[in-house]
Amino acid sequence: MNAIKVLLIGAHGRTGRLIARRLHDEALPFRAMLRRSAHKSEFSAMGAEIVLGDLNYDFSHAFDDITHVIYAAGSSDNEGIQEERAIDRDAVMRTADYAKRRRVRQIVTISALSAYYPERAGFALRHYARMKREADAYVTRRGVPYAILRPGPLSDDAPRGTIALADERTHPLAKISRGDIAHLTVRCIALTIGNQVIGVIGGDVPIETFNSLQPADTRRRFQ
Repeated sequence: MNAIKVLLIGAHGRTGRLIARRLHDEALPFRAMLRRSAHKSEFSAMGAEIVLGDLNYDFSHAFDDITHVIYAAGSSDNEGIQEERAIDRDAVMRTADYAKRRRVRQIVTISALSAYYPERAGFALRHYARMKREADAYVTRRGVPYAILRPGPLSDDAPRGTIALADERTHPLAKISRGDIAHLTVRCIALTIGNQVIGVIGGDVPIETFNSLQPADTRRRFQ
């Protein structure tokens, strides 16, 4: 396999930092895109390259010599619809555009399970879910091999190393650790997952047993 170099967008977020740690542990070279230089030392200590960029503006310079992209950025709960539009949709679309131009081999984005059914989300989450859905749809059309992860409710609990697949029919929704999402994200790169939208919640199937993200014994649980 040709050498891998990952661009991690949203590296300083709660999930992004766990992905960075996972990339480091797996000895995968990566570049952390940060908004502020004050956060450099944390990622330099993991051996990451650092690039500064703002998702509200052109950040195409971050894609130089990159083979894979992880988009782990997301708006905060209290930032409102403008930030949801900017971070959860528009910046994802620009990421897909830059990846296409630079012939990136794979893009992995972290979406949300509610993107399956924005109209069924609660009022406070409906716009957020719609932005995620529109971003996902754009990524699937852009022509770069993709893995779109749609996790259910996230927790800051210790990772279990296990998951279950889910979709819009799944109920109830078991919380999934951000650490397990980080593990799964890096697993998608290791498996070179291409052109899959993957809903995931907490479960009992070891992440390391996945040779694809659709093992039959897991899918049957939710049909």
